[in-house]
Amino acid sequence: MGWSEAIAILALLLLLLIAYIIITTPHPFQPSFTVETLKNATRNLVTMSPTRMPGAENVHIVVLVDNNAFAEGLETAWGLSIYVEADDTRILFDTGPDPGVLERNSKRLGIDLSRIDVVVISHGHGDHTGGLMYIASVKPSVKVFIPPDTWLYSYVKRLGLIPVIVNKTMEIARNVFVVQPLYGPPPEEALAINTSRGIILLVGCSHPDVVNLAKQAVKDVGGKIFIVIGGFHMWGSPEFEVRQVVEELIGLGAEKIYPIHCSGSEVREHLKQHYPERYGNGGVGLEINLEI
Repeated sequence: MGWSEAIAILALLLLLLIAYIIITTPHPFQPSFTVETLKNATRNLVTMSPTRMPGAENVHIVVLVDNNAFAEGLETAWGLSIYVEADDTRILFDTGPDPGVLERNSKRLGIDLSRIDVVVISHGHGDHTGGLMYIASVKPSVKVFIPPDTWLYSYVKRLGLIPVIVNKTMEIARNVFVVQPLYGPPPEEALAINTSRGIILLVGCSHPDVVNLAKQAVKDVGGKIFIVIGGFHMWGSPEFEVRQVVEELIGLGAEKIYPIHCSGSEVREHLKQHYPERYGNGGVGLEINLEI
């Protein structure tokens, strides 16, 4: 073996020695892990693991506009508007067909719509958007969450309100979600309030089917359905279709079902006959108070 080969072998051995020293020596800025420190790190991770935040604890729901009479001294009109308080957040879901009806009913029910935080419009039909003119007069520049709809966007903007287009489910306040619009037609979104007992789901007309909206809420918000209230768009539907919708909603966890507005008498009668404990009678003036 020549000198050159010997030098090469010595150099290789020196490099291996240096590598061994680097690997086995703790970094000056990072203390080496022992079995005990690894246990402590794991223990800390378990201690600090996030837990599911509790849902809204106080929910107050008032039907301000509906074509079904429920309480005396209020006007009925073909359309829907529901006021919601979820803890400290005040929401108006839809606005009915007429600004005057919305104004008079809300005042008779003691609801000050100038104090709302947001408006959510389920879809662009006039029986759900007509009251926006009144909102513009008492709460200018309030945000209005809408499904993708060119006409509705322009209308909301012309009124001096702030349109926010919803393309996917979003949390607009703590435990308050606008559920991703589904196509009916038209595109329609729902409002979901997360509680420890499940989702309180508000629907406008359910053009995409109330079960589909409920499934989307469960998928995006998590948990199960607790209460469903709003229009089911089932006027004149055959018995087998009514039965299927009701059973699917119950299968999603619904403990109380309030079919109002365009739901039709068929679904009301079916619930009263077969599921009286789950049936919620309702209309304009209905108030639901929940302390969860």
